[in-house]
Amino acid sequence: MIIDAYAHMENAKFFDRMAEKGGQWAKQIVEHDLSRYLGKPHRYNVALRLEHLAKNGIDYQVVTAQQNWDSNLCPGGIATQLAYAKELNNGQAALMEESKGKLLATGTIPMAGMEKGGRQEMDRAIKTLGLKGIAIGSNINGKPVDSPEYEPFWAQAAELNIPVYIHPSHPVSTAGRTYEADYDLIHHFGWPFETVLALSRLVFSGIMERYPKLKVVSHHLGGGMIPFYMGRSLETYDKDNPDNLGGKRAPVFAYGGGPIPGKLFDYFARFYYDTAVGGSAAAIRCTYEVFGADPLVFATDYPAGPGDDYRLIEYPKVIESLGLPDGDKKKIFADNARRMLNL
Repeated sequence: MIIDAYAHMENAKFFDRMAEKGGQWAKQIVEHDLSRYLGKPHRYNVALRLEHLAKNGIDYQVVTAQQNWDSNLCPGGIATQLAYAKELNNGQAALMEESKGKLLATGTIPMAGMEKGGRQEMDRAIKTLGLKGIAIGSNINGKPVDSPEYEPFWAQAAELNIPVYIHPSHPVSTAGRTYEADYDLIHHFGWPFETVLALSRLVFSGIMERYPKLKVVSHHLGGGMIPFYMGRSLETYDKDNPDNLGGKRAPVFAYGGGPIPGKLFDYFARFYYDTAVGGSAAAIRCTYEVFGADPLVFATDYPAGPGDDYRLIEYPKVIESLGLPDGDKKKIFADNARRMLNL
């Protein structure tokens, strides 16, 4: 069995509704997405998507809406964001129904509005609509994901035992680093760094400590930097390291006070790391060598990439090329995702 644990799709009828009634913000996103994926009808067409999956031996695919459809980005306040979230969640649930369960969809929720209807909508999305998780950005309009006002969101995600999918997003401004805006560097290197910052803040703020059952899915191997720099992180934050300025770098909670009681490595090992990293076997092996097989989930980031189904064809071959034990390969292809998604 192969589960593609991180891909993208929205319901075509949702697009039609947003183009007609979604306001200027939504209409601009519709126009942007339609032009970006011109010539890729499988971006929205369920029958074509299922045809591609079946042809390439992919049994199930988790689909999240593109990051620009995050309800937290919708202008107009919590009430507007909540109304939009309901529309998107309904559309994502329709994908699951139309695909007869082959597509497993995630939803959206305005994180600052948990006490203004967000809690009820999150319950509805998961318990009534059957969505498998909630997707958010690496920052929320410039605010870090661990901001105190978002604590109710993390608490409910842990209570519902669902994965939170983090997708990298642009920083609100590049004024501090104007040289990052050229050559598509924000997308190419800035996005992975955004992911690293978001995950690190979940650890250092104590959120991962306060919610030991919280499940977080990180895109592109968590930005790739976490496993690569794990030794540097452990050394940097070691309170006994003489270069640690007398322990001043030792991580403490951003709010609530006190040092993190657990081992730094163990917190980072709890994140799920998807393997959609441009087909690099070396990058995946690095993460496997650092964290083992348990946090790795196979993913394609489909339908991005060359051609119609290039990644569906080639990315499974990358996992096969690693020469891993059969048990570990089975975990990466399906078992870890099944555990993560409560399948």
